[in-house]
Amino acid sequence: MSAPNLELQIQPVENGKATCLLLAPRTAAGQTGIKLVLRLRLANKGSTELKVKGITFSFPGSSAPSKEMEGINLDGALDLVAGDAAYWSNGRVDLDLDPDVKDFVNNAVFLTGSAPPQVKVEVTCKGHSSPATIAMPLALHVSPVAGGSYRFPYAAGELRSGEYYEASAVHWANGGAKGTQIFAHDIGVVGWDGAAKAWSGLLPGGSKLKNEDWRIWGKPIRAVADGFVESWSDGLADNTITQDSDGHLLFPDPTPKPGSGNSITIRHGTDRVIYCHFRHGSMDKSLQVKDKRVFEGQVLGRVGNTGRATNPHTHLECTRDSDDALRPMPFRNAWVLDRSKLKPPSAKGSWFPLAGHGISKDSVVIWPASTSPGFPVPAVGISMAGDWANSYWVSPDLTSFEKTAQDLFDGKGRRLTCVATFLENGARRWAGIARAGDWANRFWVSDSLTDFQKSAQKLFDDKALRLVHASTFVEGGKRKWAGIARSGDWASRLVIKNDLASFSAECQSLFDDHGLRLIHVRTWAEGAKRRWLGIARSGTWTNRWWISTDESRFRTKAQQLFDDEGKRLVFVTSYGEGSGRRWIGIARSGTWANRWFHGSDLDSFGLAAQRHFDEDHLRLVHVDMSE
Repeated sequence: MSAPNLELQIQPVENGKATCLLLAPRTAAGQTGIKLVLRLRLANKGSTELKVKGITFSFPGSSAPSKEMEGINLDGALDLVAGDAAYWSNGRVDLDLDPDVKDFVNNAVFLTGSAPPQVKVEVTCKGHSSPATIAMPLALHVSPVAGGSYRFPYAAGELRSGEYYEASAVHWANGGAKGTQIFAHDIGVVGWDGAAKAWSGLLPGGSKLKNEDWRIWGKPIRAVADGFVESWSDGLADNTITQDSDGHLLFPDPTPKPGSGNSITIRHGTDRVIYCHFRHGSMDKSLQVKDKRVFEGQVLGRVGNTGRATNPHTHLECTRDSDDALRPMPFRNAWVLDRSKLKPPSAKGSWFPLAGHGISKDSVVIWPASTSPGFPVPAVGISMAGDWANSYWVSPDLTSFEKTAQDLFDGKGRRLTCVATFLENGARRWAGIARAGDWANRFWVSDSLTDFQKSAQKLFDDKALRLVHASTFVEGGKRKWAGIARSGDWASRLVIKNDLASFSAECQSLFDDHGLRLIHVRTWAEGAKRRWLGIARSGTWTNRWWISTDESRFRTKAQQLFDDEGKRLVFVTSYGEGSGRRWIGIARSGTWANRWFHGSDLDSFGLAAQRHFDEDHLRLVHVDMSE
């Protein structure tokens, strides 16, 4: 007989091409591959019943082997009467219908190397000698968001020492015939237990029966892209973890509804992502509004154990918004590695950077940051109201930093106003802020404090440029200095003292005798001493500077100065003292709106700065990084 009168449609498809997911290798030395899962819609357009008996994928124009799918139509779901239609996807299937016998195979196609140019699907039916066929060009999937890929839904700076997120491209469930879970991820955290000399998802000495002992418990879950809230479910209590006699964790019985637990669904472009299993009471109430705007990196809630879950984790799943068609999830600004290649506690390894790649087929540890693994760079910033244009950027070295600063000046008239520097895996990186203005300015780096002072004085004497910013760092065992000077007609003074008491006294004297207000502070350890540098300038505003012994006290003080005296934070930095970190702030009177914030890593910081601009039109004016 001829081919069956069977209409075939497939997803995912974009712009007339079937799409597959580019997969990262498990090490930088490995080879990328692809994951191909298609959802077929089979419609009987004939007048007699069709019984599907086989489905084959092949790849014309390439050497990729064809794949005969297993377990087709075991339960008769693809016996189609005239006019009937059904879905099928090449995911996980149990070859034995006995519920007590588990005999699973995975029909997903995983290929090494580049994507074949075409995919062909053949569906054979009983009583027909030829298959029904559909063939389409094959392309790598690109997500409908800025950059064509998603941010990983966590921040590296929120991991404990020796911890990493963990996931794989193989999900335990196929999501039924429509395959909605085939590209899903169940994400956990593993860490190195030095005493046990083993990787574990539990804290040292923890019990797998206690939610709070799981490393991922309570981690902030972040939006993978800008978007709008579609729906949410909240209010479920966290599950009590149970196990069977063999120690296997059990799903709660009866199954909580919904199975996704406390969850939120967000539209990211034409995609819809559901974030599942939030901890009870942790989901941001302000987001529980239809069409509420969400920004990339924004904290949605915290990891819990609600719904159909055996233990704390996050389930992440993506479909097309218009029709629930399955959609892959490529990621960026993250790194993956086979954890067996690590030698804890060191984070060094042959990490592969995700740049539009899906997570590797087999389980990998994940470092979700643009900076290299093991190096979260905390950053603190201040944004304020204004109508000028500005730019913030991070460069991998001083040469490229200076080039970007010059390009911003030449092309957009933006002047460098703030610079920060930090070490990443032994390499020195540079961050800067430039803003529109008509003043003259100059940036320079000196090899010693004496040379730095001489350069600052010369710029004042020759060009009337006043020092407004100073940074210090150690490179090659030698302390260096970076400065910014700009034109203006105010009086200013550079203060350098060998102890805090004399520094504070000198700053007070400059105010009392000359009306000079402190605008900038730096401190650094030199041998057994801690030295202090400050910049003071003339002005008519009132100001206050202080040191707090921790971030919480610093926040309280900053808020108190605003509430009681209307003073806005204009400078903040921190430094290590013993086993703790102290915080320095300067606040001054003014009428502008402002916001200060602290990011646990550069990506979170950059996203927060962008959000303050998008939501409140506040411009970043200050950035400082902790080494």
